[in-house]
Amino acid sequence: MRLRRRRWTLISLPLVVGVAVAAQAGWQQPSGIEQPRGKWQVPGEIQQPKGPWHTPGAIQVPKGIQAIKQVSSHCQSRIEVGADALFDFNKSNLRSDAKQTLEVLGSAIRRHGAHPLEIDGHTDAIGSPSYNQQLSEERARNVKDWLVKHGYVPVSTPIKGYGKTRPIAPNTNPNGSDNPAGRQKNRRVEIVIDTCK
Repeated sequence: MRLRRRRWTLISLPLVVGVAVAAQAGWQQPSGIEQPRGKWQVPGEIQQPKGPWHTPGAIQVPKGIQAIKQVSSHCQSRIEVGADALFDFNKSNLRSDAKQTLEVLGSAIRRHGAHPLEIDGHTDAIGSPSYNQQLSEERARNVKDWLVKHGYVPVSTPIKGYGKTRPIAPNTNPNGSDNPAGRQKNRRVEIVIDTCK
């Protein structure tokens, strides 16, 4: 035991001696650290917001090329057009600004050549089945009429209305509340092109 204590004393002795020598020599902490100058900032009162609060606006309605989505599979190409870019809510007459979107649609149809096609109308889930069926048919017919008038499709092009029977997005949220974004996707007109004929 004594041997261990002596060893500890011998190992610690240089450290103690070094500290004592430094203190006698007048060693001090470096003084190059600058002290802050001027006034200290004091936090003020929390600022209260001024003016009206921003509230979320209506869902944006894409137009032109943004309103068109193309999906292709074997022997079929579907060009989906958001109905909100063409019609007012619950209406079947083309809006005055629908021309921009219909011209892009016509060009997309023309790129497919002379393949047979069909124009289908779809609605969201608001309203009765019979009302939505009629609305979807009228919308498909009005799109066809515009495309025929401007030389994009032949007069013999068939139309179909599916009403609310073929949704591509949920009309309601999981908790049963309304899903406006989903309903907007379901309101659409589709150009279905048979690319194998």
